Amino acid sequence: MADSINVLEVLSQSEKSWEDAASRAVADFSGRMDVKSVYIHHLEAVVEKGKVVEYRINAKLSGIMKNA
Repeated sequence: MADSINVLEVLSQSEKSWEDAASRAVADFSGRMDVKSVYIHHLEAVVEKGKVVEYRINAKLSGIMKNA
């Protein structure tokens, strides 16, 4: 039987970059699913005193859920 692909929509944030936020999302969910791809469909940044202080993403992780 073929495995089905699951898609999870997640929010993630980082003080470093959008790329780091994406890496954190993958790391956070890699214990529950074998992540195969990340589709980032929204980027946002928090600005304080004229500087970006936080990077946020809204992403979809695709992969195969691991057995519990």
